[in-house]
Amino acid sequence: LWGSTVATTTSDTNGDFSQASLNLGYHSVTYSKSGYLGVTLTELLETDGETLNLETVRLLEDNCTSGTMSGTITNAVTGDNMSGVNLWYIKGKNKHFKWWQGTYFGQTPDNGSWTLPNPNCQDLWYNSCGSGISSPTPAGWYTILSKKSKYYDGYHDAKSCGDKDNQDNSLSVELNEGEMRIILRWPETDPVTAKDLDAHLSIPDNDSTGTLHLYVGTNSGKDYFILNNGPNDNVTLDKDHKVSTGSPPGDETMTITKVRSGTYSFSVHNYTDMDNHTGDNVCCPNYKTNLLRSNAKVKVFYNKEGTLIRKRFYVPNAEGTLWEVFTFDSSRSGSGFTRVDNNMSYEDSQSNIY
Repeated sequence: LWGSTVATTTSDTNGDFSQASLNLGYHSVTYSKSGYLGVTLTELLETDGETLNLETVRLLEDNCTSGTMSGTITNAVTGDNMSGVNLWYIKGKNKHFKWWQGTYFGQTPDNGSWTLPNPNCQDLWYNSCGSGISSPTPAGWYTILSKKSKYYDGYHDAKSCGDKDNQDNSLSVELNEGEMRIILRWPETDPVTAKDLDAHLSIPDNDSTGTLHLYVGTNSGKDYFILNNGPNDNVTLDKDHKVSTGSPPGDETMTITKVRSGTYSFSVHNYTDMDNHTGDNVCCPNYKTNLLRSNAKVKVFYNKEGTLIRKRFYVPNAEGTLWEVFTFDSSRSGSGFTRVDNNMSYEDSQSNIY
């Protein structure tokens, strides 16, 4: 919990750990191991009885050197590079900090690129460029805050271990009341673990007695779809990542223009490895571990009666090619979102996911 240490524990042979009886609120978890750089991340425990799955953390070896971090900020819907995005950083992962708590390091130019250090940083009228912006960034994990008017604040993790590029993020334009946007992102890894992940959404049909399965194949392989099953309730696949158009990092975006009654379900499928397993699939399957090692994240923005609800989900430390991420029903208490337990499985057919 902020300001105090409530427990100390050790991970098991799979890297897993758990801690029970935590109070609601933000918690800070510090990871340390001999031979590696320590790192601290934060996460919010917001519901009584909730099991909070943290992001799988990859510790950097302590022989990492200072370097330059860089990437690109794009529009989550159009995919266009975004200029004029103001940027701050802070040490650690998943730090949902305010701009005045971080160090300002400039704006993105026309091509949407960012770099840290940034010797071309120009002061804002309300914020000066931080010190050290012309020196290599000390090794470790950082959180980057991206801000632009009429877009939701964006946060993403970036690492410094020598020079590291392609540390991208996308920003969502603000939503109208009743709209929801789901963003799937996965970083570049070495070795590459996720080449082409696909977003899949099951939505209630017109009379809420059945469901419709929406994904990239809904419109005969086109990389978008528009379903109009009622007034103003289109669902669009705004962005679809393809290996043919670029290697990781990757992202996909879905938008629900008006949430209807009934249950929604969102899943992530490892399209590249969907039939890539060894062993007898009936008796003794040996599933590929690329999805669990992908460091994929799902971010959700939902405008509920004028109040923004933000959710984050992390791929679990379990084997499989299909990750069932969450279900949502507006009639549920609280935010309406439920994380799916035991949510990794094997599926070699996109059409069978829902």
